[in-house]
Order: sequence, then structure tokens, then C-alpha cells
Amino acid sequence: MESMNTETNKVFAYRFNQALTEHGWNLSDLARRVGVTPQAAQKWAKGISIPRGQKLKSLAEVTGKPEHWYFMQPDTDDPEVMAHLGIPKKLDVTEEALLAIFNQLPEAEKLRLIIHAKGVLKELEELKDDVGDLIKHLNR
Repeated sequence: MESMNTETNKVFAYRFNQALTEHGWNLSDLARRVGVTPQAAQKWAKGISIPRGQKLKSLAEVTGKPEHWYFMQPDTDDPEVMAHLGIPKKLDVTEEALLAIFNQLPEAEKLRLIIHAKGVLKELEELKDDVGDLIKHLNR
């Protein structure tokens, strides 16, 4: 049994649950079809363990998905899914440029920049709230 923290287990659990949803099955349905206990299927769904050998073959056969599909990264840009799986987001060109500049700064300057950026974000949030209040007041 692998640790629940491994990326492999998380990806497997995501795909396993995706297959359940596609077929409209619950864990007991799938467990019965594959020939495992509902507890084993629950561990697969949570990423606590993953099937091996014949159980993986049975799972693939029952769901109509090839064995390797269960270990493929999802084809999605959904940041929530990627974060849940522990897959880092790809940086765009602007983010890469900003990070390259940031990494050249001395530690003290990095901290000052972070504090400044947080202050700017807070001011923008306050401005947004003020504009929202103004709009509400004007619409009365």
C-alpha cells in the first residue's frame, strides 16, 4: 500500500471517481463488479491505496478504461483539480518574468516587496468595496 500523499494515489483516486461518475455507480456497485470489498473500493476512492495486478485488470475491464488511464494526469486546467492533486500550475510568460526578477532580489527586498504587494491588494479590495457601496447608494 502506498502513502496517501503520493501524487500517483491522488491521480488514481481522481480517475477512479471519474469512472464511477461516468457509469453512475456507487462504491458498492463497483466493488461487486470488480470482486473486492466495499472497503477496498473506498480506499481506492480516497487515494489511500491503489489496486494492483488482477484487481487493476478487473477494474479496467469493468469500467472499459485501459489500466494506464487510471494513472494519467487529468486533461484539465481547472486550478481546483490541479491543486487537489498537488500538480503545480504552469507559469505563463509574465509570471516567469516576475519570478525571475524576484529571485534576483536580496531576501530583505523580497520581504519588502511581498509586504508592499499585500498592501496594494488590500487597498484594491477596499476600493472595490467603496465602488460597490457607491453603486448601491446611486441605485436607491
